[in-house]
Amino acid sequence: MSLVKTLNRQNGVSLLEVLIALLVLAIGILGFAGLQMSSLNQSTDANHRVTAVLIAQDAVERMELNPAQRDAYLDANWSAGTLGGSPSATCINATCSSNEMATWDIAQLSWQAANQLPGGRITASDCPFNNLTCIVVSWDTQDPATCISAVGINVTSGSKCFVLEAAR
Repeated sequence: MSLVKTLNRQNGVSLLEVLIALLVLAIGILGFAGLQMSSLNQSTDANHRVTAVLIAQDAVERMELNPAQRDAYLDANWSAGTLGGSPSATCINATCSSNEMATWDIAQLSWQAANQLPGGRITASDCPFNNLTCIVVSWDTQDPATCISAVGINVTSGSKCFVLEAAR
């Protein structure tokens, strides 16, 4: 009797159990890989936002240092900066008028946005929804004009822009 019980007992694992275990492991690894990709995308977006904050802060400081030309900054045609090269050194170690300084600042800020952010652009204007100045930095080819409207700031989840409101 004891010999029969020993022969019916299973030893080891079956091939089916091994395949199920591998399937569970594969699903776990795929989930982890997806989590890593999501984390990488969020980290890249956070880096772009930090860079945009620094560029916008630089713009506000430049405007505050040249108050006579405030309207020049707000009415300027903030075209997209050029990629690569080095920024113009027009007003470094030279005497510039306040108008020349404003023109140079706009060129510098546009160059910084273009070279530090993918598809980066910057504008400055009066905010349409309050009595402040809006500095808008956008990236990934988003048009800065789509970042603000008469009712407020674009806060949709896919928005690739940063808006800094500064008191005058």
